[in-house]
Amino acid sequence: MDKRIAIIGGGFAGMTAAYELGKLGYQTFLFERMSELGGLAGTFPIEGTRLERGYHHWFTSDTHIIAQMEELGLGDRVQWIPSRTGWFDQGRIWNMVSPLDVLRLGTLPFVDRLRLGIVVAYLTYLQRDKRNLAKYEKITAAEWWKKYGGRNAWEKVWSPLFRGKFGAEAENIPMEWHWYKIVLRIGSRKGITKEALGYPRGSFQVLIDALEQAVKKHGGKIFLGATVARVVVENGVAIGLRFADDDTSQRAQRELAPNESFVRFDRIICTAPSFAALKIIHEFPPEYVAKMNAAKYMAAVLLILKMKHPLSPIYWLNIADRSIPFVATIEQTNFIPPEVYNNKHILYVSNYLTPASPYFQMSRDELFNAYLPHLQKINPRFSPDWVEEMWHFKEAAAQPVVPLNYSKMIPEHRTPIRNLYLANTTQIYPEDRGTNYSVRLGQDIARMVDEDVRRGA
Repeated sequence: MDKRIAIIGGGFAGMTAAYELGKLGYQTFLFERMSELGGLAGTFPIEGTRLERGYHHWFTSDTHIIAQMEELGLGDRVQWIPSRTGWFDQGRIWNMVSPLDVLRLGTLPFVDRLRLGIVVAYLTYLQRDKRNLAKYEKITAAEWWKKYGGRNAWEKVWSPLFRGKFGAEAENIPMEWHWYKIVLRIGSRKGITKEALGYPRGSFQVLIDALEQAVKKHGGKIFLGATVARVVVENGVAIGLRFADDDTSQRAQRELAPNESFVRFDRIICTAPSFAALKIIHEFPPEYVAKMNAAKYMAAVLLILKMKHPLSPIYWLNIADRSIPFVATIEQTNFIPPEVYNNKHILYVSNYLTPASPYFQMSRDELFNAYLPHLQKINPRFSPDWVEEMWHFKEAAAQPVVPLNYSKMIPEHRTPIRNLYLANTTQIYPEDRGTNYSVRLGQDIARMVDEDVRRGA
């Protein structure tokens, strides 16, 4: 029976796969090139606690990760907190939580506001069945909104956000993506006037730590700072991993196979982004490579500020004013009380872009100086001396961008190379990326591997 399973990537999909396979009696080996686990939900220390490098929360529909918290004895850490969403345009903040807030959105004529509210309600309450997906993946959000919500709704409300998040691809995004965003977000409301979002007491690090311990408890081994250079394939079968030449990666090689040029495994799961997977796997046939390349990625740049004062009273502030070079501000301490962070105020300034963008290339201080006059548009009193400390994080594969009719292009988890599985955010479709769906992905791929082993596939 195939027992040695290698897992490339220590995000929530990889950790969950290692945990689930360990429970089933497999010996798992997880390799993460970074020095810490968690992937996009990884954390860093701040004011005696931890904070995610990229803002994270849960919707009420995120049942997989909530169940995982319960299973690992962390149910009491789950908290549901009212949140405030806002909209910044024409020099002011507009509340954007309830249907009444939509009717008060003064950036649109009243008739267009009324139409916008009716269409959002239609999508949320009358069209939330997933069986409607087929029609929404065949049309772009731009086309759909212009046709049913009106050109003003697209040009003045949605287009600025799509351009901020998807850049040149804004007009090509399937309506399916936006449909899911609206259904999930409004589905997290308690009644029609309040929204509740979830967050683990102690940050996402409590779940990362619990998963790490659970993997090890079931005999799994975790190698941090270990970079896979190549998946070794012979006669169409994945048989092992070859590691990079750096000291940490070679230490893993020496521990597992001291006298060999690579480490042998019975099955291999790769959770790396598609473009990264193609750098270490060269034997895929052209048709599978085409599927892997069907979805592109937007990069993300995050500037995190620890401040003396709040920027605004809003947790999640969407920036519709496209003269501002970032897409949102997320004020953690308008969601989690400032007391958790020693009474400091924590602000994420979020931007999605391509790696070729000048903002992606900027240093932390260059980015802050570029953003400063725009932060002062949101709050004219904002001053650099409010900021006590800054952090700067970048991620090249933050947001998958899928084409129309993507359901017919998704790369299969069981790759054309025998005993090699792919599990990354381009395969979460039709949902968007997130920790909940990464947990589900890890559970699904673990079940798939176990099924294949048991039937000798």
